[in-house]
Amino acid sequence: FNLKNDYPTDRYHFDENIKDSNLKRLILAYGSCRPTIQFPYTEHENGKSYRFSKHYYFMKLKSGLSVPRKWLCYSVGLDVVYCETCWLFANRGYSYFNPSWVNGVNNWHCLSAKIDLHEKSIQHIDAIKVRCIWEKNETIDKLTEQQYSNEAAYWRNVLKRIIKIILFLTSGNTALRGHEHKGKFNEHEYINEGNFMRSVKLLAKFDPVMNELLNDEKKKIKYLSWKVQNELISILATNVRNLICQKVQNSQCFSIIVDSTQDITKIDQVSIILRYTILNFDERSLSIEESFLGFYAIDKHGAKDYEDLIISILKALNININKCRGQGYDGASVMSGLYSGVQKRIKDQVPLAQYVHCCAHNLNLVISDAAKSSKQVTSFFETVQSIFNFFSSSAPRWSILAFGEADAKKIKAKVLKKLCVTRWEARHESIYSLKVRFIDVLKALTNISLTSSKTDEKSMSLSLKKKLESVEFIFLLCLWEEILKPLHGVSKSLQKKDTNLHNACENLKQATSTIKELRNNYHTLMETAKCMCTKWGIPQEFHVHRLKFGRRYFDEVDGDRRLDISEDNLRIKVFLPVIDTVIFQLDNRFQGLKKVIEYFDFLNPFSLVNSTEDDIIKASYDFVNFYNVDISSDFTRQLLCIKKLINLKITKNIKQLAMFIIENDFCTTYSEVLSACIIYLTLPVTVASAERTFSKLKLIKNYLRNSMGQNRLSNIALLNIEKEQANILDMDKIINQFAETKARKVNILS
Repeated sequence: FNLKNDYPTDRYHFDENIKDSNLKRLILAYGSCRPTIQFPYTEHENGKSYRFSKHYYFMKLKSGLSVPRKWLCYSVGLDVVYCETCWLFANRGYSYFNPSWVNGVNNWHCLSAKIDLHEKSIQHIDAIKVRCIWEKNETIDKLTEQQYSNEAAYWRNVLKRIIKIILFLTSGNTALRGHEHKGKFNEHEYINEGNFMRSVKLLAKFDPVMNELLNDEKKKIKYLSWKVQNELISILATNVRNLICQKVQNSQCFSIIVDSTQDITKIDQVSIILRYTILNFDERSLSIEESFLGFYAIDKHGAKDYEDLIISILKALNININKCRGQGYDGASVMSGLYSGVQKRIKDQVPLAQYVHCCAHNLNLVISDAAKSSKQVTSFFETVQSIFNFFSSSAPRWSILAFGEADAKKIKAKVLKKLCVTRWEARHESIYSLKVRFIDVLKALTNISLTSSKTDEKSMSLSLKKKLESVEFIFLLCLWEEILKPLHGVSKSLQKKDTNLHNACENLKQATSTIKELRNNYHTLMETAKCMCTKWGIPQEFHVHRLKFGRRYFDEVDGDRRLDISEDNLRIKVFLPVIDTVIFQLDNRFQGLKKVIEYFDFLNPFSLVNSTEDDIIKASYDFVNFYNVDISSDFTRQLLCIKKLINLKITKNIKQLAMFIIENDFCTTYSEVLSACIIYLTLPVTVASAERTFSKLKLIKNYLRNSMGQNRLSNIALLNIEKEQANILDMDKIINQFAETKARKVNILS
């Protein structure tokens, strides 16, 4: 019995003899097949054509009253009329049994007479009697069935609430279970029972279904055990993963993003993200998605081990790796190795899977290299970190700085930040917070140096105060804020899920241009630093250090003993090396990114409009040869045609070009151009999505929950990270799967 059919009770969909009572019940409950369509003609042997009419569904009495023939049905699939009562209830064993009105009659000539004859037949009358008896007996069955259905409805309502509680707790990184787990409801027993049971009991105060579950002592089954929780978590996670995989399978292509980290128990957890592009032709929209598949433990850390893990996961999820068009990893040699790294091994299997080094990692390395460009800069960052360590290591010292002198109850908004070399935004936050709170830090150090009774604390505060009260330190503080400000903006934009290579490149160009301008503004920066020194009462003299010379021998020329001009030395040995290092590294570390972008540059609307026909033909020819699996030879013609339609004021990048095609219903006209745009947009930019999953990992598997199993960890992380997908799951489908996994002690399937 299939409700998707146009006429579910049509005789065409069933056998000639139905013995299943449940199926008979469904057919009768749904209603007879009595369509009122345009019935087809059938040619008779006399040469005339006849057809069935809806008027046959009724008997016209002599009085003029029309009485419905409820037994008479028409099969659209077979083009016959048949008796539903005889089909379902006639006794096939009787000698007078005639199968014609069971199999169907399609001789429309003199049909009225045939209907009257069948209506008066013994077979039909007996079948009606059997149907009456059967329907009376069904009343008892229906009562039992109603009780059965009510029980199923109750338990389904219970499970829906349990599932919603689980989704609520997992979405907030909240532990489900505590030390104790009791089923009987007692509002005073909240201690150590865990968040799941506390949520159940809280809900039971306001919800009659959960209240009945907890208070009814006859109900031994409650479905509140840890095993049921794990079963439901597993089913929910599997459905979310299947939903993501279905999107990936329906997309044109995808990219792999992989990163790994150690959890609290030192197990290496690999985070796997898939990036893909979703087209919605009904809403005329395009969206770039990055979806989390789960955490996977890995014991060995060779390139082949990572490759085997990625291949096995994609295979298990029924995702075709040949649709992979991009790879995104960090700069570790095992991942990005040119000859035997993971990216090379995947590329050997799928030549079209281009590798893109994580731009955010590269940008962080640019800043790291610049921070090591000179001894003075290294010393500057050590001082910044020492200031944070000095205040954060002592609660009284931190309170002096955090609460201020005037009002101990008022916390100031900006606090000092820790300097971390691996966090992309740590340097900017640390420098910016120190500059904002500089005068407060200076006052706090002065206060501690004058009032402290501890010798080491007093000497440390004096040492830090001396380092801060110098024009060189203020200058470096201003310099690094000016350097990190544009790079911080680039870092934030790179971490967005929907960013693309074009946006990344444009942001990097803008940041490079800003820093190049800064190179010519040394004197402006120095004036700013001196103004701040004047404002804060800091001497503006440069410290002249005694020059150190190596030991001279009798045959060597005397060393250069000229005085060290500190301001010029600051510009030549500190300012210029820092700026030049940043500019050079921004250009050098993003060469791979530029090569990938150059390969797609002809698709950029500006390049497309301003290129000659020969240039477009050559670029598109090379592109088609490389992506011959995805792009046909008609690509060149489509490019030349769409070139004339592009308005550069509206269409400025490749994503907007794809949107132009979708919004104007050009998807079939410029299908190859759209496919090329999708490949470009699917290529990864950073592994920021994988890094974000590690933040969730630390919240889920912490030192209090370090015994969590691998499957449960991965499933809870998936429900937390992909909570939007989890919230749109079909609850009835989840409950049916829960009921079908094994035999349950109560009825759940309605």
